[in-house]
Amino acid sequence: MDWKQIANEPWIWIAGLYTCVVGFYMSFYFLRKARSFMHQQGWTPQQTAKMVRGAAITSIGPILANIFVMVALAIAISPGFAFQREGVGVGSVFTELAQVSNAAVAVGEKFGDPSFTLKGFVLAVLIVNIAGWGWNVEGIFTRYLGKFRQKVTGGDEKLLAVIAACGMIAVFSYYTVGNAIKGGGLLAATLASVVLSMFLFKLADWIKKPGLKEWALGISMFLGMFVGKIVGG
Repeated sequence: MDWKQIANEPWIWIAGLYTCVVGFYMSFYFLRKARSFMHQQGWTPQQTAKMVRGAAITSIGPILANIFVMVALAIAISPGFAFQREGVGVGSVFTELAQVSNAAVAVGEKFGDPSFTLKGFVLAVLIVNIAGWGWNVEGIFTRYLGKFRQKVTGGDEKLLAVIAACGMIAVFSYYTVGNAIKGGGLLAATLASVVLSMFLFKLADWIKKPGLKEWALGISMFLGMFVGKIVGG
């Protein structure tokens, strides 16, 4: 049987729809809980709405980046399986793409090529599901992170903010530099995004429109991808 037929079976789409619905429910549930908690802590509805708006706008860039890679994943390994894996954001679509490619190589096949057979698809499904268990392990120990945070920071919220910011910078810098040193379109996309982001932040100050900073990440990522595609071919 052709692997593409299996990857687009109705039960695959049903499984994807189920996880997608659960993801939407959890998103709205935690959003409601977060807003309720913020109001209890003295935040006004206007302040809360502003923070939610800023978070939503900031997420546009990363979401668009994932959508573009999602299209590549859907073309190469079928829309059904891609939806089942990423319809609820199981993990990073970039990581999933790399895992599927490595699975194909392991059985002597090439991902996205006519040589990719049912054997490669079965191994790809196995690999991405094993990798997904990492999120379950994280979930098991989440309840203990609060105590660990208190021990590390000694209850100092300012120190916690600094550690969180440094952690985010370290993670994104690692992936950014790792791709930039490959040169070509990746380097062009990185440089374009950095320059555009810095320019938009300065422009927001020059024209006295602080709201523009909320859009800086999305705009710089979106245009950076176009520059990378043009340079990379």
